[in-house]
Amino acid sequence: MAERGGRDLANEAIDLPLHAAPSPRLVRQDTARLDCLITDVDEKIGRQLDEILHRHDFQRLEAAWRGLKFLVDQTDFRKNVKIEVLDVSKDALRQDFEDAPDVIQSGLFWHTYTQEYDTPGADPISALISDYAFDHGPQDMALLRDISKVSAAAHMPFIGAVSPQFFGKASMEEVASIRDLGEHFERAEYLRWKTLRKSEDARYLGLTLPRFLARLPYGPDTTRPDTARAPAFNYVEDVEGGDQRRYLWANASFAFATNLVRSFIRNGWCIQIRGPQAGGLVEALPTQLYDLGAGRLGKIPTEALIAETREFQFAHLGLIALSHYKNHDYACFYSAHSVQEPETFDTKEASANSRVNARLPYIFLLSRIAHCLKMIQRENIGTTKDRRLLELELNTWVKTLVTEMTKPGDDLQAAHPLRDARVEVEDIDDNPGFFRVKLFIVPHFQIEGMEINLGLISQMPRAKS
Repeated sequence: MAERGGRDLANEAIDLPLHAAPSPRLVRQDTARLDCLITDVDEKIGRQLDEILHRHDFQRLEAAWRGLKFLVDQTDFRKNVKIEVLDVSKDALRQDFEDAPDVIQSGLFWHTYTQEYDTPGADPISALISDYAFDHGPQDMALLRDISKVSAAAHMPFIGAVSPQFFGKASMEEVASIRDLGEHFERAEYLRWKTLRKSEDARYLGLTLPRFLARLPYGPDTTRPDTARAPAFNYVEDVEGGDQRRYLWANASFAFATNLVRSFIRNGWCIQIRGPQAGGLVEALPTQLYDLGAGRLGKIPTEALIAETREFQFAHLGLIALSHYKNHDYACFYSAHSVQEPETFDTKEASANSRVNARLPYIFLLSRIAHCLKMIQRENIGTTKDRRLLELELNTWVKTLVTEMTKPGDDLQAAHPLRDARVEVEDIDDNPGFFRVKLFIVPHFQIEGMEINLGLISQMPRAKS
C-alpha cells in the first residue's frame, strides 16, 4: 500500500474539528493528533528541503549570491565605492575568449577596458572579483592567461580562487595535509602553471583559498548564535556526519574584496589588505557551535585550518590563504601575493624589488595611479603639447602624491602615499602616434625595511599637429 502524501494528511487534519464531538477530552486528543500530523508533514518537507539545499548546483548558486551579499553588507555605499555585477559563468567566459580572434576583441575586454577604462566620463574598474575556482588543467590555465591580459590592459587586478582539484585533491582538508607543497608542484602536470607564473601579466592575478562558511545551518532556535533563521515551519537542516559538503561555503575572493573596499574607504587606496593590524582581518564569520557533552565547541568557519608555516608556503607558490584564528569568529589574509613568480637577481635590492612588484598591494597602488594618468591623457587629447610639456604636467601631478617625511601619520599617508615619484615621457620611433610614459614610484606603505622602487610603462597618444 502506498504511503499517504503530506497533502492528504494535512487535509485530514483540517477536517478533524468538523467531525469531532465538542468534548474537551476529544478536543485535546484531536489537538495532539493534529500536532503529530503537522510534525510528520514538517519532517517530510524538511527531508525534501535537505535534498534541494545540498544539491551541488543549488549550493553553487546560493554560495555565489551569499558571497556577494557578504561583500555588499560590509560596503559603505555612501563613500566613493560602486559594485557592479557581470553575470557570466566560467565556461561562458572561456568560450568568449575562444570565439574572439584576439583578447582585445573579447567581451570581457569590451566590458572592462573599452566601456570603462577607455571611455570618457566612465569610472575605471579597480578590481575584478570572481566566483570562479580554478584547477591546474590546460583549459583553466589558458583562461587565466587571457584574463591576465585584460586585467593588465585595464590595470584591474583579477581575484579568484583555486579548488581542491588544483592540487589534485578532493577536499581542502586533503590539501592542508600535503606534506611538501614545493615538491608537489614539481610534478610535470604543473608546467603550464609555472609558465603562467613567469608571465609579466600574472602579477594582475590573485588566487585565494580556502572557502569560508557562507551561512549557518538552518534551525528552529533563531535566538542561538549558531543557527540561521529557519523557514516558516519546524526545520533543522541535516549537517550531521562531518560531511563538509553539506555546509554552504563561499569563495574566499569575496572575503578578500571586503578588505579592498575597507582600505579604499579609509585612505583612497587598496593598499592595507594584509596582516591582522594592517587591514587583513575578515571579521564576523559565521561560527557553528556543537555540543561535546562537557561543553560546546565552535566549528572553524573555513574549509580547512591553515597553519602559519603552510600559509607561508602557499604565498611562496603565488596563492593567497585565508587563515582562521582558533577559537575566534574571524580569519586573516597574512599575505597578498599575486600569481607571478618573482625573479632572482644578483643584488638584494633588485631581487627585493622583483618580489614586491609581484605583490598585490603595490599592483593596486600602481593601477590606481595609472587610472589617474589615463584621465589626464584624455584631457590632453587634441592639444599641441610636446613631449617635454606633457612630462612636466604629469610630474607636477604625481608630486602631489608625495611627502618626504620619514614617518608620516595615517592621514598624511592617505593623501600622500608616495615617498618619491617621477614620470618620464619618451618618443616611440616605430609608433609616431604615441608617447611612451614611464612611471617610477617609491611607496610609504609596508616597505618591509627596504626602500622599494615600483615601475609602470604605458603609452599615451601624441597631440594632433
